[in-house]
Amino acid sequence: MKINPTETVNELIDIITYIADVEDKRKIYHSWRVAILSGQIAKGITSPKIRKDIFYAALLHDIGGVGFPYHIIHYLRRNDKTSRNVLLSHPIIGAQLVSNIPQMSNPAKLILDHHEWINGKGYPRAKTANDIPLGAQVIRFADSIDIALQSNQSHKIRNLKKRMYLNIGKEYSKRMFGHGFRMLSRNGFFPKVTKRSNMPLLFKKARGEIGFIHIPLRIDAIGTALDVAAQIIDMKHPYSSGHSQRVSRYAMAIALAMNLKHDEITLIKWAGLIHDIGKLNVSRRILSKRGRLNSKEYNHIKKHAQFTRTILKMIPSLEDIVEMSASHHEYYDGSGYPQGLAQEKIPLGARILAICDAFDAMTSNRPYRNPLTPEAACKEIERMSGKQFDPAVVKIAIPLFKNLGL
Repeated sequence: MKINPTETVNELIDIITYIADVEDKRKIYHSWRVAILSGQIAKGITSPKIRKDIFYAALLHDIGGVGFPYHIIHYLRRNDKTSRNVLLSHPIIGAQLVSNIPQMSNPAKLILDHHEWINGKGYPRAKTANDIPLGAQVIRFADSIDIALQSNQSHKIRNLKKRMYLNIGKEYSKRMFGHGFRMLSRNGFFPKVTKRSNMPLLFKKARGEIGFIHIPLRIDAIGTALDVAAQIIDMKHPYSSGHSQRVSRYAMAIALAMNLKHDEITLIKWAGLIHDIGKLNVSRRILSKRGRLNSKEYNHIKKHAQFTRTILKMIPSLEDIVEMSASHHEYYDGSGYPQGLAQEKIPLGARILAICDAFDAMTSNRPYRNPLTPEAACKEIERMSGKQFDPAVVKIAIPLFKNLGL
């Protein structure tokens, strides 16, 4: 199995930050635009290496807010206690997540400080002036620009300057203000970056100019990055913390018990980690609902399996796990979704994931019901053997599930 970790990890970051900015079918492009702006502003005041760190930190700066009921830009416009708590926590959560991705420790430090103000009124550590890394100051300035653009109040550079001039010496320095607007004014950059329709092309250009963060050929690099992706995915629906990691562990145990080849086991482990990546494209309102879903909501959430297929196809190096991940809701008798596959037409990895996903769902708490015991969940899986689940996989899975010690 030859997979380039540099391409895989970088493409995964691009896709997750794009999908996390989709809200009820509306493409917000907040993370991409802050990254594009930060990359442009960083020119001339940093080295290419530091500029790359700034770009990646900007791309992931709000990843700690994925689990909030609404997109984080909405909290920036409110002044209630809940919104304040949300804002205070997201740089810390984001920095913790990103620091676990190989070669991303420097961007993680910038993420932690991207809401610090030079007058000491920022958060989470109330740093001042020169104590704030230059990269974090660049991201703070770029973030403020995008918030102004998102509010549709400052699409002309003259108006934006007037609005942002008021925060010189507070949020950012006079030097950052002057340099930032010089860079925004170059070569017709600003009118282009104000239009959402230009984001994919501008992002592709910035990505090509700045390049990938190099990931060494370490055995665990892709697995580690996918593990972080699993945490991000599960943050979006609060009742399922740790779900994807557990499904991955259960699936790996079954694959080992089936004596599959090493590469197959690895792919099944990875597929388990991101089997629910399509949920990043599902409405936060539905995922956060306390109580049973109505039929319309249930049909909407069922689309996550197809979304998983669409998203993973954007990462060519993960082609071997696309169908595994996307088919974990197919039923052995052909009555599942999204394609109605049956028996051997369902990839073996997906048949394993289907049992693990169901077992974890049944033994986890939900707002509308208490968790089942492992014994009760195993009885339900045995009842659905030959219908929902592959009998051969059930036979191997049940003894493992009964001895998990939950």
